[in-house]
Amino acid sequence: MHKKMSNLKEKIKTNFWPEVTILIPIKNVAKYIGECLDALLNQSYPQDKYRVWLLDNNSDDGTLDIVAKYPKERVKVIQIGVDSPPLKYNKVLPSVKDEIVGFVDGDANVDKEWLIKVIEPLRDPEVAGAGGVILTANKEKFIPRIIGYELQDRYEHMPREVKRLATMHVVYKKSVLEKLGWFNETLKTGYDCEIGYRINDLGYKIIFVPDAKVWHNHRENLYSFFKQQYEYGKFAIIRYLKMPKIFKGDEVTSFRMICQPLFYLAFLILILGVVFFKVPYWIPLVPLLFLFIGFLISVIRLSIKFRTLETFFLIIIYIIRSIGWSLGAMAMIFNKAFKREYRP
Repeated sequence: MHKKMSNLKEKIKTNFWPEVTILIPIKNVAKYIGECLDALLNQSYPQDKYRVWLLDNNSDDGTLDIVAKYPKERVKVIQIGVDSPPLKYNKVLPSVKDEIVGFVDGDANVDKEWLIKVIEPLRDPEVAGAGGVILTANKEKFIPRIIGYELQDRYEHMPREVKRLATMHVVYKKSVLEKLGWFNETLKTGYDCEIGYRINDLGYKIIFVPDAKVWHNHRENLYSFFKQQYEYGKFAIIRYLKMPKIFKGDEVTSFRMICQPLFYLAFLILILGVVFFKVPYWIPLVPLLFLFIGFLISVIRLSIKFRTLETFFLIIIYIIRSIGWSLGAMAMIFNKAFKREYRP
């Protein structure tokens, strides 16, 4: 550990470290923004080499009062007027002067060496972006802790080179984003997935740095978690239609996860078979049984890894997530069928 810290200090003395602008989309995050800014403003990265821009939409919960306590030369608030993150990013990215742009969520906080670790891979001209592992900030609460087990496990199995990373914490070269025409504004969620694939198509790499850490505050109750997953399902359909290869899955979201809504579709089709074609009544339960067995295998493996029986509650999380995805996807298909376009 001492050797690693010495190496980091030596790197800071070099002239490699570029100027960085970190963008944080916010809206009523008074509960988290202080911790987020404290972590960012106390990075081991040279203090005069980076700044933070908060992209707000008229927060009214005291967020801006907290932000006002921080030095204005390092923390800038920009009122955007929209909630959609890709719209916020696209409005300010052309005015960013730095080549390196960081993206961090307002309800997350990063490790002290985070910026140094994610900037390091960008020395390579073939690398367009880098990010690290996602851990749970509010793990003292039951639901976030349960959600965190599965998410942490996924990130801990990722290879060095990946197809995409979440904008929860990531850095990209501005010149590459500009070549792509910035983020896809039709996606309220999943825009970070979609741009990752476009970056790869352009011939650039995205690097996963396992010791670059962010602690994220996960949803604290099942209802808010369902609403989040419902939104994910809605905009996943748009991504799959425009870029079918995303359906194959990647290092963050596997094909096994993506295809879960198909089990519910099979259930509904077989229900019709029972009603109209006298298919045995138990047949529709078969795809749901296979889905449940998959969930059970996953929680058993995680219970062994994390040495806790709490992971068995993940079965409920898995069911809520897959139903949320399915209903969200159905809602977007319905909107598309009746030409009801989403407007950020």
